[in-house]
Amino acid sequence: MYKKKVPNIDDMSKEQLKAFVAKKRECDSKAQSIVEEMLDFTLSGDAFLQRLPFISKSHYEDVTVERAIINKCGYALCSKILPDKLPKQKYTISTKTNQVYDITNRKNFCSSQCYRASEFIKEQLLTSPLWFREQDNVPAFKLLPLNTKSPEKITKSIC
Repeated sequence: MYKKKVPNIDDMSKEQLKAFVAKKRECDSKAQSIVEEMLDFTLSGDAFLQRLPFISKSHYEDVTVERAIINKCGYALCSKILPDKLPKQKYTISTKTNQVYDITNRKNFCSSQCYRASEFIKEQLLTSPLWFREQDNVPAFKLLPLNTKSPEKITKSIC
């Protein structure tokens, strides 16, 4: 697969540098507006999927944490409020697997289904800088169908 070479700033002309900075600002601004939209509104599945190519994994993690801070489920497609009584502990022990799990991130969601669906989305997101992405290289994102188990890698997290 062809990877786009990161340009060396020292080799760029003044015009190229201006264009590069303008592209970076444009991508950052668009990502910020998408994050704010995900905080303020509950999006439809299609609208949500259309916005994912324009944010990175760190933007999505910010959305889940910020939504939990304002007492909403961290999953941007869920409109539920977080329960009043959240577990105070940081870890839980599974008697089925005899393993200890960190539940810090799980507390940001109203249910295990929302947590699994959010983790499924997060695993699909790219980590590359937004301004280096070509639209042709962005994968087609998929939602986790309701009432299904997620891939093995994700279900090993606390549910």
